[in-house]
Amino acid sequence: MSQTSRGSLGSAFTVGRSAELTEGAGAIPTVSGVASPELRKALAEVKGQAQFLLYLADQIEDSIDQLSSESDSCHGSFLCKLLGMYSAQLESKHQGLGDRIAETCQELYVTIREYESN
Repeated sequence: MSQTSRGSLGSAFTVGRSAELTEGAGAIPTVSGVASPELRKALAEVKGQAQFLLYLADQIEDSIDQLSSESDSCHGSFLCKLLGMYSAQLESKHQGLGDRIAETCQELYVTIREYESN
């Protein structure tokens, strides 16, 4: 079973996950024997981008909390500029993640078709 917990920087860690299928009487191959290097790379990139988005969302929340209690106008201005930068990063990473997910799904479909044809 897979459990996900968030670390202090907002990254997702998978705990207790086995990367291989059990090889039983049916001689089911392991996941690593089925997945192509391209699929593994694509999945790693999606996970990396998703972890960054989680981190970025946490930073935005923290900055908004700081802004709401900020009495120094200079620091408030700095936080606003920081939030603008975070917003731009969030938007660009969001678009990139969507494209990467679509590419990963295509690679996964190819892998499934190849597996089923054997």
